[in-house]
Amino acid sequence: MTRIDRLAIAVLVVLAAAMYAAVGLLRHWHFGSSAFDLGIFDQVVWHLSRFERPSSSIRGVANIFGDHFHPILALFVPVFWLVPAAESLIVAQACLLALSVVPVFVYLRGRLPRGPSVVLATSYALFWALQRTAEFDVHELAFAPLLIATMILAIDRGRWRLFWGAGVLLALVKEDLLPVLACFGVYLMWRGERVRGAALALSGLAAFLVVLRVVIPFFGSGVGYGYVDTYAHLIREPWLAFRALVEPPIKLVTIVSWLAPFAFLSLGSPLVLLAVPLVLERFLSASPYHWGPSFHYSAPLAPILVMSAGDTLGRIARRIEAAARPSGRTVGALVGTCLVVSAFVPGHLPHWKLLSPAPYRFTSFERSGARAIAMIPPTASVVAQASVVPHLSHRDRIYMLDARAPDAEFVVAAADTSPWPAADPAAVLVWLAERRQRGYEVVFEENGWLVLRHPQALQPSFHGTAPTS
Repeated sequence: MTRIDRLAIAVLVVLAAAMYAAVGLLRHWHFGSSAFDLGIFDQVVWHLSRFERPSSSIRGVANIFGDHFHPILALFVPVFWLVPAAESLIVAQACLLALSVVPVFVYLRGRLPRGPSVVLATSYALFWALQRTAEFDVHELAFAPLLIATMILAIDRGRWRLFWGAGVLLALVKEDLLPVLACFGVYLMWRGERVRGAALALSGLAAFLVVLRVVIPFFGSGVGYGYVDTYAHLIREPWLAFRALVEPPIKLVTIVSWLAPFAFLSLGSPLVLLAVPLVLERFLSASPYHWGPSFHYSAPLAPILVMSAGDTLGRIARRIEAAARPSGRTVGALVGTCLVVSAFVPGHLPHWKLLSPAPYRFTSFERSGARAIAMIPPTASVVAQASVVPHLSHRDRIYMLDARAPDAEFVVAAADTSPWPAADPAAVLVWLAERRQRGYEVVFEENGWLVLRHPQALQPSFHGTAPTS
């Protein structure tokens, strides 16, 4: 790459990281984040940073790797040594997502001129799958776009050490990405790399089976993989698989949302076949959360879609030039379309919210929330609504406020935020009343916030600086 290329990509990465971080931080500061999953990962990384077993009282597991196998979370630990806060995870995730632009741009630059490469890389940075990931708490899948893009680039450049290194790290992200490694092996065999491809395909499938049958049960104290039931309907009736890929219609909406931001160019490259295991995992699942263009589940697909689109666009440009015609206008029109569509599809994208003054205004409710949270001693056990949990998750014992919650030393509730896991605010009030009947006393009540203290708990005091404006 030239010096101008490096400057262009550096600017894009910085802007993307700032956008992703702002989206995640503002949502968290407005009490929009949740115990599932920011609270869980914050508590787990907090334990790991203290060289303790990665347990999660929020998830109810003694070792989080008995739930999902994602040891890549340990790479967040140095961030906690510097700044031990949930915000550190949000910023680290933003940086990971933004850094995936680098291998994407380098790959595109090998096929397209600088201008189209920058525009298409910008389309990728605006792609809803990355923005939704940045917006919706923190997840291990934030590592996937960078690693998958690096593997694709390494294949393209024949840099096999880089390829295998990124592949090993991808295997540590989450168990359901191991079939993607196997698919990379099939892709290599299709390219003529039969030995490398066969080795990767077999090792990917073997690792998938070992992790599900041996590793996760080991960390889960003998309890098997808990998500098999998500696909139990297909195990019983496999002939329904094709129908399950297209029904209900939200799945078709998701397919269009994947392809439209890159002008459907992704379909013209064999690289798009790498998306097959990810699509099957999403659409064959019985969980409706997996079907739509929301949450973080589409993050691993993002680099595959944009790099396959770039590959197709490069082929189109070469064919036009082979016919002794200039390709600039066609390429420019297509990447321009990608940029415009990526900025708007599928709607309500987080980056548009940053252009409004509303996210930067904090209400008296939110300022009171900071004061309520600052009252909780750092070693005390806590029960709180899911939206409050990530602000208090650096402790051994924190639980969500529901009928099954244990008698913690403190209970924290907020009227103007999500009542989940309660069905509605009325249920929260019932649980709070029940606690008060059992002897809990009110130690803080302001602007919809309520802090209850167990009669045997230590007297609370402020443990932080609450904002004054």
